[in-house]
Amino acid sequence: MLALAEIPLESLRQYSTGLYTTGVVAADLDGDGDIDIALSNRGTNNITIRFNNGLGFFPDRIDVPTGGGPRYVDGADFDGDGDFDLCTPDYYADTATVLRNDGEGTFTITHQFPLSKTVFLWTDDLDRDGNHDMIVLQWDEAAESPSHSPALMTPFYGRGDGDFDEGASAYIGLQPRGGASADINGDDIPDIVTANLISGDLTVLIGTGNRTWAEPATIDVGGYPRYLTLCDLDGDMDIDIAAVSKDTNECWILHNDGSGSFTLAQTRPTSNLPHSIASGDLDLDGDEDIVITHVGSWSSLAYFNDGSGYFPESQLITMTDGPAEVKLADLDSDGLLDIITANVENDARGLSVIHQGNCELLEDCNENGIQDHCEFDDDCNLNGTPDSCEIADGSSSDIDGNGIPDACQNDCNGNEIPDAWEIAIGVSSDCNGNNVPDNCYCDGDMIINGCEEDLNHDLLPDDCQCFADLDNNGSVDVLDFLEVISQWGGIAQPPQPPASADLNGDLVVDVSDLLIVNAAWGSCPPPLPDDFGGCCTPLGICVITRELNCKVIMGDYLGNGTTCDDVDCDLLP
Repeated sequence: MLALAEIPLESLRQYSTGLYTTGVVAADLDGDGDIDIALSNRGTNNITIRFNNGLGFFPDRIDVPTGGGPRYVDGADFDGDGDFDLCTPDYYADTATVLRNDGEGTFTITHQFPLSKTVFLWTDDLDRDGNHDMIVLQWDEAAESPSHSPALMTPFYGRGDGDFDEGASAYIGLQPRGGASADINGDDIPDIVTANLISGDLTVLIGTGNRTWAEPATIDVGGYPRYLTLCDLDGDMDIDIAAVSKDTNECWILHNDGSGSFTLAQTRPTSNLPHSIASGDLDLDGDEDIVITHVGSWSSLAYFNDGSGYFPESQLITMTDGPAEVKLADLDSDGLLDIITANVENDARGLSVIHQGNCELLEDCNENGIQDHCEFDDDCNLNGTPDSCEIADGSSSDIDGNGIPDACQNDCNGNEIPDAWEIAIGVSSDCNGNNVPDNCYCDGDMIINGCEEDLNHDLLPDDCQCFADLDNNGSVDVLDFLEVISQWGGIAQPPQPPASADLNGDLVVDVSDLLIVNAAWGSCPPPLPDDFGGCCTPLGICVITRELNCKVIMGDYLGNGTTCDDVDCDLLP
């Protein structure tokens, strides 16, 4: 039956990530004692790390490159320096990537092991030598049809110094999607279970010691096994299995007889297209509960254990934007497990976090009757403190007085002044009226393309001028194309006047200038406003801008209506 809520849950909080986020791991990544979150983005080939501010909120973010198409992320202290390193299975790059942590949350790629269609990985100490190992599931590239042939479990045994020894692979089912390791037969040697989507079964690999494995055993469950977790569900001190079936929308509970033989004890319906499952004691009653996320439904589910390994009651959990992998962790150090998921459908909300709690009114800095950390509409920087309180106490600036911290507003040139305010007071010009300052270096290369196209690098958006109209006939056309051809080749060095067809200023007229003409093809834009003019910048180059903006950058303004034609800023007094 569907029960009323068994645990109190606060409202959903979501954070931005990269594109197509599917994997998540929770660990202290920067060494400050609280739990941070790393997420794998298979669409942008990187990991997003969201750092905990100590209160269970994640305002700060960095992105770390990986191999192509990282489906999941996990980690451990691979090099014995006391911090948490990361690893990813890179499906499109056919690699497994290892990233070393410097102890403060900065990661560097140290290994990229060549494999084939790496679909999943996790970490464990398989050989009980005290070092963390990496277990990778991959296709068998030697098979005639890898996608419809038994796949491989390939272990990488950690040496303890950050390096690994690749172990012998073992065969598992077709197209595995998830796996886990634990001692399932009571011999104190880790074993492995994988969920195999296409063959409709679970593979059990019994560890026999000395980095070897018994012949694979198969548990025929039917359906489409997508993900599993291993834990003691029925309290008899052995490891059971909970797994989800993707297309049949089921959760299977399999009880262990203590020797590694499993019996299907219960099948529970799920929401649409279950993706992942995690276990933990959600309600603090001493047994393992489970949470299942679904890429095809806004309602994920918590199932509550009755103590005997059966799950008669469940609770709906609102998790939007295609929740994929789920993990449980105590993010705010209150002794309760919180829910974390990677979301595949929306990079603006690629991470979901739901805290256990009921928003009891304990802190109310703005006296509006709402617990501070539950004010989702007044917390643009996602740090758990209302924006209005931060502005009032001076911890956040609000230069334009609009009630929104400046750090939450667009600031494309990184000068800590909101773009809209810069334009409104005339500090920055906006010649094309698109609410983006003309001097924005969005991609970090000091060329304003990225926010505004600037093919000739004069710090003025191309759609505000007609620099490629070499014959001044009001349009960029075939005549300008022919003018470039007529000036083809190297040009005279200063103090000779520059060639008009050297549109990118590289002292040669060549195919790059032809491409600029082609890109600017068509009628010229309207002339610039009268209050624009040339400005010699401290870098010695001339740009077209407003007088106030020229003064802001400590330049020499040449006057309204002036141009940069034949201007040598280095010769100015």
